Amino acid sequence: MGIRNIEFANGEYYHVFNRGVDKRIIFNTKAQQTFFFNRLWLLNTTDNRKYIANKRSRYKDQLVAAQGDQLVSIVAYCLLPNHYHLLLKQEVDNGISQFMQRLGTSYTMFFNQQNNRSGSLFQGKFKAKHLGGDFALPTLSAYVNLNNKHHNINPADALVKSSLGEYLDIEQGRYICNSNEINSIISEAGGADEYKIFIKHASLSFADNKNQTLSINDFEF
Repeated sequence: MGIRNIEFANGEYYHVFNRGVDKRIIFNTKAQQTFFFNRLWLLNTTDNRKYIANKRSRYKDQLVAAQGDQLVSIVAYCLLPNHYHLLLKQEVDNGISQFMQRLGTSYTMFFNQQNNRSGSLFQGKFKAKHLGGDFALPTLSAYVNLNNKHHNINPADALVKSSLGEYLDIEQGRYICNSNEINSIISEAGGADEYKIFIKHASLSFADNKNQTLSINDFEF
């Protein structure tokens, strides 16, 4: 196992991401994507009692919640067919490492059981970048929330789920992002309407930096 050359600090923000080994698809079905999504909030707890883990393992179709404080604040997420992006704020010591280890192990076991396979599902340890310097939260939230655009993945044709619906308050399902973090980002952008404009232009800047041939119209939503 490699040694991660990053230390996670409480109160700091990190861009966390990983993809399937050999770039394989990790979400073949909506049910698989939903299982991963549900684990994002179910496993985000300092409560690690064994009976809760055993119950989750035995009853995978049930949403077994736990008590305790949150390990991380989820600020933004994007789940794509072969990889995911998360924007996380660490809330307790070792919170991100615990959270990601639980998430990776839980989903790999579920996926392997469903697909009659064994071995690693993800490409090594999850990757993480500290949000520092002049790189603002609204900017990274734009990259995560609209990440499918950078991969030319149309939600109408493929499994895509991001937190953009939570930011725009149009999400039809469960909200899992920290509402205070979202409100702070929206406020920093100048309001909901201004945030919509901001993330389009921020995403276009990302595309330009990667020499992607995208236009502002490609970031309509």
